[in-house]
Amino acid sequence: MKRAKQYPFLSLQRQRFHLNFENASSTANLPSERDFYRWAWSALKNEYRRADISLILLDEEEARAYNRDYRGKDYATNVLSFALNEGEILPDQFSDGLYGDLVICPQVVLKEAAEQGKTPEQHFAHLTIHGTLHLMGYDHIEDDEAEIMEAEEIRLMLAAGFPNPYQEDEY
Repeated sequence: MKRAKQYPFLSLQRQRFHLNFENASSTANLPSERDFYRWAWSALKNEYRRADISLILLDEEEARAYNRDYRGKDYATNVLSFALNEGEILPDQFSDGLYGDLVICPQVVLKEAAEQGKTPEQHFAHLTIHGTLHLMGYDHIEDDEAEIMEAEEIRLMLAAGFPNPYQEDEY
């Protein structure tokens, strides 16, 4: 009898990265938990020994409440990132890892994808990578920071087999 192949890499990967995924959205035909895992992992795997991220998909009303309560902006946005270490010194047991929460609003993502001529999968991948990079400390408020973040997003999207998400901005 043949024994199943063991893949130690997958075991090590699961030890390094855990995604707590919840789909609380009423939207159908969304990417799978595995897709979100793969996209977030691609962004953080070279930077962190350990990561634990919670990703929740919320409908517009709830996403709007998060954006209003935490950012002071009263509308649903595509992705929100909440890093555990934002402005805090963490205890030693958390010092080598990335910990945070992502909130994605599928209705906004799907609307933007249609407006921008992108596939839903492409836009979900981009926003998962974008949100994960925010958790990692990347930002796009200042022009020089935006260039660095966008270059990393483009690199990760191309590596995942997607086109440059900022292509239309280059004309």
